[in-house]
Amino acid sequence: MELRHLRTFLAAAETLSISAASRQLHVTQPALSRQIRELEHVVGQPLFVRHYKGLRLTAAGEELRTRGAKIVAALEETLRIVRGDAQSGPPLLRVGYYATMDTWAKILAPAMDKLARRVPGLSYAVTDRSCGELLGDLREGRVDVALLGPGEYPRIPGVTIGVASGFPAAVLAPINHRLAKKRQLALEELRDEEIVTLTEESAPGRDRAFAEACRAAGFVPKLLPIGRNIPEAITAGIQRQALGIAGNFAMTAPHPGVVFIKLKPPGVRLELHVAHAETVPLAAPLAELIAAEARRVIERL
Repeated sequence: MELRHLRTFLAAAETLSISAASRQLHVTQPALSRQIRELEHVVGQPLFVRHYKGLRLTAAGEELRTRGAKIVAALEETLRIVRGDAQSGPPLLRVGYYATMDTWAKILAPAMDKLARRVPGLSYAVTDRSCGELLGDLREGRVDVALLGPGEYPRIPGVTIGVASGFPAAVLAPINHRLAKKRQLALEELRDEEIVTLTEESAPGRDRAFAEACRAAGFVPKLLPIGRNIPEAITAGIQRQALGIAGNFAMTAPHPGVVFIKLKPPGVRLELHVAHAETVPLAAPLAELIAAEARRVIERL
């Protein structure tokens, strides 16, 4: 048994999906399936039951997941010690996310919990900040991993920033707005509407994709970049009877005073991003888990 077999198995055991695990590990589905078969041959019995909804762990698979996670965590800690970058105490990851409870509850918290079960003693220091502030934190080494909202982000030495998942945009409307009872909206229906959004400093490039889609539809959107964070933008929208733009993954969460309205196809595609410090050993595994959770949330919509 090689370490790559164990890592492959743990990814499949977490996602219970060949396709999701292959994306998380950046390997093809046939290659991942082959490694699982090789591991099952070594173990001498099946680790998964395959069914139309994905995978289910067998009793042997459950046992290997529990013990295998500890083996991988111990090896990673040993490598950190050998490389001379071990901390004096238990491992700590500093995590930042742009301030919405939807991203915390649906994406970040599940990913952090999965890594904590893999790494004994792992703890987190978590902060919610604007995307602009998180970029500064990453640049200055104040956070190890960050979940960033839609936007355009510059290259930062020593930091990897990638797309976690794409998702359709939805319209936020105050509950007494004239469009609030609509089930769907065409982009053209926003032509004469004020749209409250975040400041460029708080969320660099956040509205570029939306603005380009509006221009392609024949109009320039009336964007009002006055919010420093999501709650502030929502409050301003309610006060001004203006609309907002957000991800459709937030539609199932309660947002008092506003309703979500889907955009008719083709709509607008936005992206969540995840960033991690390249020199922090556990940062990349957490970033991969965050991306996997983001894709899982979007796939279930």
